[in-house]
Amino acid sequence: MLEDPEIHAVFCTRGGYGSNYVVEYFSSPAVLRRLKRLPPRIVMGLSDVTTLLLFLHRKLGWVTFQGPMLSGFADGETRYDRAVMEQVLSNASSGTTIASDAASWREGIAEGRLLGGCLSLLVTTLGTPDEIDTRGAILLIEDIDEKPYRVDRMLFHLRKAGKFRGVKAFLFGEMVGCGKPPADELRDVILEALDGLNVPVVFGLRFGHTTGGCLTLPLGVRARLVAGEKVELILLESAVSATRVEASRPIAGQAGLSVPTRRSTKR
Repeated sequence: MLEDPEIHAVFCTRGGYGSNYVVEYFSSPAVLRRLKRLPPRIVMGLSDVTTLLLFLHRKLGWVTFQGPMLSGFADGETRYDRAVMEQVLSNASSGTTIASDAASWREGIAEGRLLGGCLSLLVTTLGTPDEIDTRGAILLIEDIDEKPYRVDRMLFHLRKAGKFRGVKAFLFGEMVGCGKPPADELRDVILEALDGLNVPVVFGLRFGHTTGGCLTLPLGVRARLVAGEKVELILLESAVSATRVEASRPIAGQAGLSVPTRRSTKR
């Protein structure tokens, strides 16, 4: 699908398990050389797809999209934020402001690259050639049905691996099923894991596994987080650029298509 010029976007159907094997296949020298010759494609998903999204960004410099999957679309528009998805995937002229009902656990303003995804998948990259580079990142962290002690273990692992050094802010998802309301134990676990880091911390941003209104967030794009009484995420760069549709293959009512931009992964 990535090599087919007729296909401009790949929306994953569901998560589950298997992206590690896709990444391993893509990492072979012959396949990686082919991938590097390709123009960027929109690739969107969440959960297990996290490792694929991070690989395409890290190795190819593509902007990838932490966003809703087709299994969520089937449940109707209450499951995802259609307006944000359309803005992020089609707005090639300027950035986008995403307002949220998330809570500011530590207030502040920060700028950095959006990066991250499902916590358990972030941890699986450690010690591999595809280890996540979190320096300068607004780090997205979310998961589902992980007990607070397991969240603690994974955050401890990331911290001991040095992955919290240089992080500009932490954006946690709803962490569905990871603690009983009002989730005091989970809050304590998270704030203890981030103790001593003088950066904003937001909890409850609706991305990844959510109770509804799943956001589309572009990985690799610079953004500004405003964490105060209200939470705003401002994309300082567009995630896509416009490309003309070939005259021989017009699409009704559409003069062009959006493709993700490349972002340098060099520091």
